[in-house]
Amino acid sequence: MDKMKTKEAVSGRPIGKKIAAMIKRRGRGKALGIEHRVDGRTAEDLHKEIMAQKEFSRLDPAFAAYVYPQIQLSIVAERLLALKELAPFADLVSQAEDLYMPGGPPMSPLTSSYFTCWQFFDACVGPANETIGTTVLEVGASFEMHPELLRLIRILQESRMGFYIHGGRAGKLTVLEDIFTGAVCRAIVPSGDCGKKGELWYARVLPPPTAGGQEHVVFTTPYIVLHPGLPQWREYFRRTIPAAAPVDDYERHMKFGPTRQYWNDFVFEAYVNYRAEAVYLAGLPDIPASRPHSMVSETNGWDAPGFFVQR
Repeated sequence: MDKMKTKEAVSGRPIGKKIAAMIKRRGRGKALGIEHRVDGRTAEDLHKEIMAQKEFSRLDPAFAAYVYPQIQLSIVAERLLALKELAPFADLVSQAEDLYMPGGPPMSPLTSSYFTCWQFFDACVGPANETIGTTVLEVGASFEMHPELLRLIRILQESRMGFYIHGGRAGKLTVLEDIFTGAVCRAIVPSGDCGKKGELWYARVLPPPTAGGQEHVVFTTPYIVLHPGLPQWREYFRRTIPAAAPVDDYERHMKFGPTRQYWNDFVFEAYVNYRAEAVYLAGLPDIPASRPHSMVSETNGWDAPGFFVQR
């Protein structure tokens, strides 16, 4: 990627463009903490530098390749969120923190890995569905952030949660099939949970971070959906995804949901149990009585076949 392409901003992002222009006018670029500007290093050089750092050396290289840009993004985002122009993002995330107290069970079923991705890449405002991630991409491009960092942040920004059928193991990798698109991948699972064939997973699965790579990455702690099964979930998507352009609608539905808190509500109300490597869920997003902690279930009791009855 040459310097001209590095400077290209994300199209159709008015908030991001406004912030980037304002920071340039005020001459505050150096205070943002943007590191690894364009300096002649290749993507390979940057990956070697990442893995040489003690905190990343113990991680799988494919996982570390995404953890590092997320940390860099969080540094820039922390400074940007102090600007009044980004108050809509700060308010949206603050409201979610108050509602769900994220951090993982037993306090909350919203794990840190899940919520961090949601707040940076899915929590959107405005007609263009701008996020903290798209804003950092705009600012990073304007201040010549290293093109490899921009590329990886863009992959993170374009990612979304999805539902996958566990297809068994292929060596050290877990085979996952997207239940809507049918796409099959082989992924590392950094949380340590390899699961069992036939399980239904709700997770954020990222593509291989480097050209020619084979390992996808399950970037969030897996949510394992105990009930209902695959037929009921496919029926759910038939109810919620229009027939026209179904894949695009599915991508949008999984990333943003019909409401800002749609998928957060689902995880919070569908929680059943957990262990260190995975969290267990039950229910469907559009049937409150199917989720154990929905208002309907907590009022009338929840009865899920094959699990337990709560009265």
